[in-house]
Amino acid sequence: MTREEPLLFTTYPELKETVPWIPLLTGIPTPIDRLENLEINLELNSEGRIYIKRDDIAHHIYGGNKLRKFEFIFGKAIDNKKTGMITIGGIGSNHCLACAIVAKELNMRCDLFLFPQPLTWHVQRSLLLYNHFGANLHFSNSFITLALKVLGFRLTHPKSHLMFPGGSLLFGLGSPIGTLGFVNAVFELKTQIDAGVIDEPDAIFVAGGSGGTAAGLVLGCKLLGLITKVHITAVSMDWIINKSNVIKNASKALKYLREHNDFVPDIAIQENDFEIIEGYLGSDYGVKTERGQRAIDLVMELEGNSSGFILETTYTGKAMAAMIDYCSQGENKSKKVLFWNTYNSNDLDQYLNQTDLNYKSLPKRFHRFYENNTFQCWQIKDCPEKEQCPAYLNHEYRCWRVKNCSEQDRKNCKAYRELRHNIHLENA
Repeated sequence: MTREEPLLFTTYPELKETVPWIPLLTGIPTPIDRLENLEINLELNSEGRIYIKRDDIAHHIYGGNKLRKFEFIFGKAIDNKKTGMITIGGIGSNHCLACAIVAKELNMRCDLFLFPQPLTWHVQRSLLLYNHFGANLHFSNSFITLALKVLGFRLTHPKSHLMFPGGSLLFGLGSPIGTLGFVNAVFELKTQIDAGVIDEPDAIFVAGGSGGTAAGLVLGCKLLGLITKVHITAVSMDWIINKSNVIKNASKALKYLREHNDFVPDIAIQENDFEIIEGYLGSDYGVKTERGQRAIDLVMELEGNSSGFILETTYTGKAMAAMIDYCSQGENKSKKVLFWNTYNSNDLDQYLNQTDLNYKSLPKRFHRFYENNTFQCWQIKDCPEKEQCPAYLNHEYRCWRVKNCSEQDRKNCKAYRELRHNIHLENA
């Protein structure tokens, strides 16, 4: 694969000689689309704008935010002669799926250490896809026990590189190199601003899970002197995503850059350089919330179905809800806002089909996530022509929305009556 080097290396050439990197992304610079229908719905004034940065199509198999980090993290692993990757995430983790896909692409071993999260069809899909892409799956109900398992595994597998959850620092520990992927992403954004693709945003909205993506955006904006303020919607617990951890992550990444190139400016990341927006998480990581689901439904109805992007309930739906609330306030109706889409929009059904949905091919401890846990209509009705139905394998967990069923159709449908009781939306 050939591709131009990161813009960070163009700006600071000495980095090219000492900072590890490999080309993975096949769809950059990622496009920026304008969400004009949403602007009208939110009654923005003539100066107001809402844009979306389409990182969801940054790679031909799996888009989203992870691969920007992986170009540096996997680059470092390969530089260090590692032949495997170890990482941690929930049983439905997008980060873990991206890791499995890239490890397979690079012919590396992949070991995923997984912890519980609310059980959904997305989780069931993810587990099957981890297995399809060749990952070895490990599980523990306790995060502490899981961490101990990871440490023990790493000691016995010295040729595998340990990547923290999300490819980010953990409490300020670890390498900040993944954060460089999103420092570089802001340099990419700046070229699009300079080319007139987008006005310089007043605000960027992004979901904050482990915080590495957000920290890179904050640092990139500060290095380039942009007026843009990053608004981070907290979608994980506050002991993970908080101002202190974002500052540590960004500051450590800056220190790393300055150690490799003296021309990188010596700046200070401060609390007023960004915002953390709380109140959208719900009671725990991964739960579906009413505000998140309403935001997804509104934006997908107005924009997503024609533009081809997807939002989901754990990260991007909650960040979108926060952005909508921001844009709904009178003083913000003239703001120029960029939503950074961190979720994959590429169709993975061809790979899911190849699993034959055979959950028994997974390690036995994962079987319980399928037995007596039904989230799809075709699992209930076993339709003979299910493969021709738009709801089959669909990302959306509400088949009646995909098929646009009438109220009477819903009342007469056994699957609807059963599935609607499996959907729990928190009032958050």
